[in-house]
Amino acid sequence: MQPRKLTLGAALAALSGLLLAACGSTAATSKATLTVGGVIAITGSSSFEGGNLFEGVYPAIYEINQAGGVLGHKLTLKQVDTRGDPADALPAVQQMLATTSNLVMVAGVDTSSAPTIVPVLNSAHIPMTTVAGESVYDQSPYPYFWRLFPPDSANGTAMALWAKKKGYTRVAAVFGSDPGSQGDLPGNVQSLKALHIPLVANITLTPGQSSYQSQVNQLIAAHPDVIMTEADSGTAGTFFGELKSLGGLVPIIGTQAMDTPPEISAIQSALGPTDFQKYMSMVISAPSQVTPAVTAFNNAVKGDASQIGVSVSQAQQNPFAVVYYDGMIAMALAMVAAKSTDPKVFNSYMSKVCNPGPGKTVVYTFAQGVKALNQGKQIQYFGASGLIDFNKYHNSYGNQEAVSLTSSGAAVPLGTISVQAIEAVKVTGVA
Repeated sequence: MQPRKLTLGAALAALSGLLLAACGSTAATSKATLTVGGVIAITGSSSFEGGNLFEGVYPAIYEINQAGGVLGHKLTLKQVDTRGDPADALPAVQQMLATTSNLVMVAGVDTSSAPTIVPVLNSAHIPMTTVAGESVYDQSPYPYFWRLFPPDSANGTAMALWAKKKGYTRVAAVFGSDPGSQGDLPGNVQSLKALHIPLVANITLTPGQSSYQSQVNQLIAAHPDVIMTEADSGTAGTFFGELKSLGGLVPIIGTQAMDTPPEISAIQSALGPTDFQKYMSMVISAPSQVTPAVTAFNNAVKGDASQIGVSVSQAQQNPFAVVYYDGMIAMALAMVAAKSTDPKVFNSYMSKVCNPGPGKTVVYTFAQGVKALNQGKQIQYFGASGLIDFNKYHNSYGNQEAVSLTSSGAAVPLGTISVQAIEAVKVTGVA
């Protein structure tokens, strides 16, 4: 059979199609689906990181798509598994960049992979919302880096300030040796020193041990009146179970990372519901109270319940999920404000649609933001995680809050630690 000859028009059409497929920034003309890369540990010991992301990003995509998408484009999530290991993260991200059309942003980039992945994504002009807590990003040189989450040092400082407010005078630090758990420790230890609160024990737990009895004995011998902690769920469950069995329970203050379903379940199982509520608290991002943005997040979780992989209530109570959700909504509104899906164009609009300013219309949902922007208004997106106000290094975080948890995992506010108080301690150069 003779091959068909292409007409000039058909050839040009074919060439045009190839060019469109090769260039994600042309998506606005084709109304093609836009891809969000979920670059996070989905398998391995840090797989809970992927769960946190899914519980926030999927509801955000649902809300955006239900409102008509971004400039007529629907969004979809492409899962990219870093396995919590930079050696696995780099080739996975390189493959994503080489094979993914219409890639407009990345959500994720956890603590372990950030040093390897952030420069690569920045060089590729891909905006990223990240929960990487390292203090090196407090003055980030990367224009495509956006962090809507307290740096680890700030969370550690907030814990120390809460201890001072509660009148504790003998603190024990119990942290896992893994990089994620170690992040808050330096700021915590140095802030305790600045606040003149004695640190009577600084105990490191190697993950995966069958027993931590020697470390438990060391802790009890130090006679602390409070424990500050972060460790993976298995390690925390084993340690605090042994601590209870030896009669050493005192109040426990966990980092924000401890306020996640795996950690809560492990510690609650180790202590029992009564002692868990009596002794356990966490310092997390404020507010824990419901705002219109929180209501929108809760509704989006319900609407996309089949995607998130956990119960609706569990996702709604996950403080990491709301941060991922806010990052997605903010990025989508930046595209609408810029009237472009080209990252080189809309990236700079993130601050413009989030930061407060005179004459701005406060919006709490994607649909509200689109409506206001289409009316020619400037907007301030107030997120489910609270006020978003990016500084020149693309970092935003506000007040933190100490909470206890009910048996169902609902947060019970205990008190607020203001961002001004946190910064006042950090300004001294000790956090």
